[in-house]
Amino acid sequence: MPIEPGDYPIIEPDTALGRALVAFFDVLEPLYAGGGKGVFQVIVFGGCAVHIHTQARGSADVDAEVASHGYADKSEIVALLDEDAYVFADEEGVTQMLELDTSFNTTLAPLHEDYEDRVIRLVTQSNVPNVEVYVAGALDVAISKLGRFGERDQHDIQALLRLVHVDVGEFERLAREAISYYVGDETRILGNLSVVLDDYHCSEGES
Repeated sequence: MPIEPGDYPIIEPDTALGRALVAFFDVLEPLYAGGGKGVFQVIVFGGCAVHIHTQARGSADVDAEVASHGYADKSEIVALLDEDAYVFADEEGVTQMLELDTSFNTTLAPLHEDYEDRVIRLVTQSNVPNVEVYVAGALDVAISKLGRFGERDQHDIQALLRLVHVDVGEFERLAREAISYYVGDETRILGNLSVVLDDYHCSEGES
């Protein structure tokens, strides 16, 4: 951060959760609409990012790296986003809620230093150009999930690796680079990576 202007891929979400994720950040539009507060940027990780990439399972928690480049105070932004849960109806008409996970921090999991180069921009509902919502790239979301590595995280990683545009060799290269400067238990994360690769190649052999 900040993300420099560039030719980033753009997605217009076509699922209930995807549209809700875009609308979730609309609460910030009045703060930035006048242009005097600078630029707001957010990069979404976690289950919401997995859903945007795969349209698989959803997540009630919004894991996001939030930054303000200008005069708005970050605590003010977080307070606005955290003020109320965003309520929406899923495809089955079931009421769901999105809430900001204020404890999320990108330093808690392995993450490649060039992840900003692979973000995808979401089409926002408003015409306020200085509210920018991005989703971390599929490879970087998968790498970040090597940290906690619960059963759901493992399923998410496999779903991301099976996307047609994902190269598992590139995933392994970037993951090893990210792990090499990760501040946590490198041996444990390397073990998690081995499990992921073994599971991926085993399932590929069965298909």
